[in-house]
Amino acid sequence: MATAASLIVPAQSSTSLPSVLPVPRALRYPMLWAASSLALGTVWARLATGPACWTPPNWPMFASILLLILSLGCLKLRPRAASLIALLAIAMLGRAQGGLGSMLKTALLPQQLDNQQVEVTGFVTRAASPVVETNALDPDSERITQETYQQIDLRADEIRCLDEPCAASNSILGVRIGLYAAADADSSPAGNSEDLSAREFHYGQRFRVRGRIRAPQTYGDPGVFDRRAYLLDNGIAATLSAKATDVKLLPGRGGTRLGALRARARHSLLQHVLALRTPPGPGWRIFSINQSDAALLAAMILGERSLLDQNVKLDFQRTGSYHLLVVSGMAVAILAFSVFWLARMARFPDTVATVASVLFVGLYVSVTDLGAPVQRAALMCVVYMLARLLYRERNPLNALGIAALVALVMDPKALFDAGFQMTFLAVLTLAGIVAPIMERITAPYRKCLRHLDSTGYDLHLLPGQAQFRLELRMILGRMQLLVPRWMARLFLLAGLRIALRTVDLVLISALMQAVLALPMALYFHRATTLALPANLAVVPIMSLLLPAAIASTLLSYAGAWIVFIPRSVTALLLHLIGAGVVTFGRFRAADVRVPDPATWAIALSCAAITACFLTAKRKVPLMTSAFVLLIVADVVLVRGRRPDVVAGKLEIAAIDVAQGDSILVITPRGKTLLIDAGGVLGASRSGFDVGEEVVSNYLWARGLSHLDAVALTHAHGDHIGGLPTVLKNFHPAELWVAPSPPVRAYIDLIAQAKEYRIAVLRRVAGDKFDFGGAHFEVLAPPSDAYLAPKRVNDESMVLKIGFGAASALLEGDAERREENLIAPQIAAVNVLKVAHHGSSTSSIPALIDAIRPQFALISVAKFNRYGHPRAEVLARLGDAGTCTFRTDYEGAISFYLDEGGVTSARWGSRRTAMEFPPRWIPPQQAGHCGMFR
Repeated sequence: MATAASLIVPAQSSTSLPSVLPVPRALRYPMLWAASSLALGTVWARLATGPACWTPPNWPMFASILLLILSLGCLKLRPRAASLIALLAIAMLGRAQGGLGSMLKTALLPQQLDNQQVEVTGFVTRAASPVVETNALDPDSERITQETYQQIDLRADEIRCLDEPCAASNSILGVRIGLYAAADADSSPAGNSEDLSAREFHYGQRFRVRGRIRAPQTYGDPGVFDRRAYLLDNGIAATLSAKATDVKLLPGRGGTRLGALRARARHSLLQHVLALRTPPGPGWRIFSINQSDAALLAAMILGERSLLDQNVKLDFQRTGSYHLLVVSGMAVAILAFSVFWLARMARFPDTVATVASVLFVGLYVSVTDLGAPVQRAALMCVVYMLARLLYRERNPLNALGIAALVALVMDPKALFDAGFQMTFLAVLTLAGIVAPIMERITAPYRKCLRHLDSTGYDLHLLPGQAQFRLELRMILGRMQLLVPRWMARLFLLAGLRIALRTVDLVLISALMQAVLALPMALYFHRATTLALPANLAVVPIMSLLLPAAIASTLLSYAGAWIVFIPRSVTALLLHLIGAGVVTFGRFRAADVRVPDPATWAIALSCAAITACFLTAKRKVPLMTSAFVLLIVADVVLVRGRRPDVVAGKLEIAAIDVAQGDSILVITPRGKTLLIDAGGVLGASRSGFDVGEEVVSNYLWARGLSHLDAVALTHAHGDHIGGLPTVLKNFHPAELWVAPSPPVRAYIDLIAQAKEYRIAVLRRVAGDKFDFGGAHFEVLAPPSDAYLAPKRVNDESMVLKIGFGAASALLEGDAERREENLIAPQIAAVNVLKVAHHGSSTSSIPALIDAIRPQFALISVAKFNRYGHPRAEVLARLGDAGTCTFRTDYEGAISFYLDEGGVTSARWGSRRTAMEFPPRWIPPQQAGHCGMFR
């Protein structure tokens, strides 16, 4: 590949290329174009999937070799043609490598072990810091418990079943384990107190643990993050939760000595970072570091985000400054420059300073979280700095190309990682777009400020620059009549330099946000409207904070007395960053959420970014046109997506939220109603927000950025848990609620709706109204329902939605008492949302006989602990000839109804479609028919 890259720009000589002919800009960055060609080949391999497109991997390899030979033959006669052929050869290499990569599979959890009680033996490969979690035993309970939680990755070499006879597995599997233990009352919130050290596990320790093992949970909804694929890419094939008392330490150690050394160094540094906390007592808080400040420093310096509060993460995400909480390329560059500057200040030679910077970057990266983004950033920084020793002219674009080439050769799937794409775009923007513009706008003026007293220096400048220097001298002369010379120079020259640097910062931030708008909308569904002022405020402070924080951490090894001053400086800078983030995060304009961009909008944005790169050094009108196109593309990313709805039909969609309910109703006139938003029944230990990670992502994937109404059937955690986030992300006009006991979650939701100025409408039995071309009838609960906190299911809102002769019944978690009231007053329906996830407490025979639904939806989690859906409920539906669809089998399920009945259904993350002919009647004993097509 290096040979092919070298062919892109042939060596210049007096015989092959006249010196008077400039090398085209497109050919000045051979490594960048080589990396781009390899990326195109990898994309080609990803698109060419399936039996019809499959080709043996050796075919593209042979084609690449032939193209390289052809390129060598054209090198002297047609150098540009040789460059293009070499690029095509590299693309074919990417195609071949991508084909080979798709054949490599991570070892999966054997099917016979899934959801089994097992005993796992292995050694720790990664251990996060333990944290203390405060959980309510029930969403409506005031009783709370404290538990310590530590996430551990185990390399299991033996898995043995405990309850049922099954074959033991001796294959090497990665298992992610969540360990819980009761916390003492005086435990530290950050989980680093001495009483936790005995329960903390570290790299290399061997132990045996018992628990229920499962394949990683995934949601069958379009647009939802595929956690199973992510964990498999990181070598994790299963998950397991256990108590610390179920762990037995074993003699011996696993792993490597280098890994153990790195783990000890990282743990030691983390303890010293957390020890920077200022002891409680009198003093200025702005110069002190508290518990949450120490956790923030741990995230910024070492990438340890497990100690961070969720609200802190959200504030940084809202303002587009979340990159400060990860060890990003900016952090690596700041530290490398700091070491280089210190070495030069100590009068070390340039070579020594560069080598010292490279060594420091390598050591620093080795003790961080070692994620792929920081590795790529370190590689890029090292390549660029080593170029100082080998070449007179450093080209960051070629450094970017080399880093991308290495990353793609090592792991072609990295191309489809959001972090890789954002890193590549950020550096491309800085080096390929911002730098040429700064050379035009601010660099000439910075050059004018050098050696201002030297008139001989004017001869080396353009006439306009020389005239500007002459005017500056005249202004200085007038100012010296009023103030001393040194003061005049300070005010004028320092003020101009600060102004020019401010312009540079504005250019960098504005263009960075404009270019990164595409991945931000595509992967995070955010339009960071306040990212420009927020980053202008905090990034310069961050460039001072990182060196100060690392210096404080390293000096703390010498003693507490020597760290006082750097710790105070660190605290001041950290509080300034926190104040800036919180200030900008309070504005509602900072939290604009957007749906998935349309394909044509993505293509337009890519074309605009490419145009900006290619025209950055062209004539001003051409460059300006490219930037106008980029602005238009960014606006289109936010506003250009049309919702994925079928006009003139009623859609009833069950979103896969695991063991919970969330129903999307889209009326024939396009009105949208979300009923419930899933959640967790009981204590939520993981911090996973179903409303954000599942429901919102599904709605964004459907192109929805606003909801007309949201309904809450009842205030149980698996229905109300995700609604606060949905209200915040989609700002519905109305919130429909049924009479409910005054439980904490319900009261908080009503208060949030009033804060967002959402109309709260009370729905009770007997209410009838039209909404978006569909007729709604509330069947339960009655207005005088007995509201008992422990019987909330019997107060569920039950809705019947009609469209012409077609209808759907949505029961929430209604149980026998409500169903006995409903059965006498309802006739046949086309679609039934089965009550209470298929529990035996619901779906009574009288109701099923009355409605005899064609289709039934059951929202349920795979391997749930309640045994839902019950066999007797499935049998009852089958006897009625009902075709049953389940979210644990099909994922998200949508039924489309016209005025005559159900016309089609779609399900799964790929929206598999199934059409139904007019008057289609499921056969008797239909049972589960979701797999039929």
